[in-house]
Amino acid sequence: MDNHLSSVKNSCRLLKLFLDSPKEMGVSELSRQLQLSKGAVHKLLMTLESEGFIKQNPANKQYSLGFTLLGLGNKVLNNHNLVDFAKPYLQKLADTTQELVCLCVRDGHEAIYIDRIDSIHPIRFNVEAYRRFPLYATSASRVILAYQDPSFIESIISTDIRTFTPFSLKEPAEISDRLRSIFTNGYEVSENMRNVGVMGIAAPLFDIDSTVTASISMIGPVDRVKPSLDTFIQHVTAIASDISVQLGYRG
Repeated sequence: MDNHLSSVKNSCRLLKLFLDSPKEMGVSELSRQLQLSKGAVHKLLMTLESEGFIKQNPANKQYSLGFTLLGLGNKVLNNHNLVDFAKPYLQKLADTTQELVCLCVRDGHEAIYIDRIDSIHPIRFNVEAYRRFPLYATSASRVILAYQDPSFIESIISTDIRTFTPFSLKEPAEISDRLRSIFTNGYEVSENMRNVGVMGIAAPLFDIDSTVTASISMIGPVDRVKPSLDTFIQHVTAIASDISVQLGYRG
């Protein structure tokens, strides 16, 4: 049995058309995209307009999104807690990979782990929640840095670069090349760069404005992660994509 109200579903479909369309649209265009009659679309518009979800331009009779949606959007943002929101996705990734999974955010010129789910294995890598580190230092932070403005990236990598192991990135040009590769691939894989014997896989989280201020990562011993690297990359990037879509990212 279909438990959806068709009129409500069509109203939602109508509103979502404006996410990827011009600011204003007329009844004919909405009718074509929704594959509904002009009469049905007109009724939907009148109902939505009466509640402030849609408004009409008197000059050209075209329709656009109303201010009620702006109020609802701000309410969502004010109530939004990334840790709580992302927790089910992190748990799914942890259950699938059985390795340490982390949520990382940019905080100014640094990165910080704000949540984690530990590995179930007795031999495992661990991180401290709320630990700060340079944006160039780990897979989770570099995948955030790769999507920042060039001027911001330059300000980060032009400072004294701190190394952690003999395999750490040392030179600005080296880091810059790495960031370009991350941007192209959509993920980062780090081996022995932050801790010897440890491999990290990270992917960016995009928000509704297509900006990146957070990432998720999976971290484990090299000898356990590397043999299944391609599979782990698929798991991490798929979960990151799911979170991004739920954050409003349109691709």
